[in-house]
Amino acid sequence: MTGTFASGDEIVTLSRVTPKSGQKDRFVEIQTQFQQSVAPEIEGLIGGRFYAAEDSQSFVIMSRFRSRQDIENWTGSERFAAHMARVRPLLEAARPDRFTVLYQSGIV
Repeated sequence: MTGTFASGDEIVTLSRVTPKSGQKDRFVEIQTQFQQSVAPEIEGLIGGRFYAAEDSQSFVIMSRFRSRQDIENWTGSERFAAHMARVRPLLEAARPDRFTVLYQSGIV
């Protein structure tokens, strides 16, 4: 497999989240439903992944956007605010961050 150094404005968000005790199944249900129904409609979203940690207690949500402007538009939208209002009460902790691509190989 060969790799390339990235250029462009693509940005990735990674959020490590830990649901409150007793809220894991509800969080997974809401987040999965969201990713299946709403995510395909988000302008500039290349794709995303929803990972469960091996400890089964925390999760990572990864989203790839074409540009910083696309993610700003999304996180400033009413739809994003409504989704966060649904999931935030279920969470013990959430650590979101944004990243730009320095180097890439394969399809992720």
